[in-house]
Amino acid sequence: MANHVSLTSGIAQLDADVVVLCEVDLRVWRSWFRDQAQLLGQRLGYHVLFAPARRLSPGWYGNALLSRTPPCRTEVLALPARRGVETRSAVLTSIPVAGASVTVVGTHLQNAGSDGRGHADALAQLGVVNDAMKSRPSPAVLTGDLNLLASDVEPAFEQAGLSAVPTGPTFPFPSPHQRIDWMGVRGLEVVSSGTVPVYGSDHLAISADLKPSDDLG
Repeated sequence: MANHVSLTSGIAQLDADVVVLCEVDLRVWRSWFRDQAQLLGQRLGYHVLFAPARRLSPGWYGNALLSRTPPCRTEVLALPARRGVETRSAVLTSIPVAGASVTVVGTHLQNAGSDGRGHADALAQLGVVNDAMKSRPSPAVLTGDLNLLASDVEPAFEQAGLSAVPTGPTFPFPSPHQRIDWMGVRGLEVVSSGTVPVYGSDHLAISADLKPSDDLG
């Protein structure tokens, strides 16, 4: 995760109701044993969820979610992984936003790796996340670093009843040419969307202004 001061400033500029973060440390030596998500939440006034994915003694590494209103019905999924491969997770929760309860899912899937075997892992992990979302009500948002391109993500989203939010390439910063960070929505319409640089990250952040669909029942 980026320099804390710069990252705090970058998230503040987004002025978002909900923020999903990947590659977050909790009490790990390399980040000076900080609780990175709680530090951001305290500085910016967000409620915080942390979804551990991998043990990094004495702490953890995983994903985090920041929200202006308290989340509820939270579940952390341990995603399938081959032996010897970095373990991954997803966080599923419900967050009150503008009078509606919105299902929010954040995740970080397996990268392809030097041998390319991680591509199949990421596809399987996305399938597990999509299946978990089926039991959650609309409106719903899935977002994160999926480590997959449009040829894989768009059909998987369509099968799960999700629409991909339009953004440009997200990786690598500062000259991105691949779109591996995604947002998919169900029961929501996109008012505006795009990519945003956040100091210290090798990805562009994706941001979207969303509203409930007219046909949401």
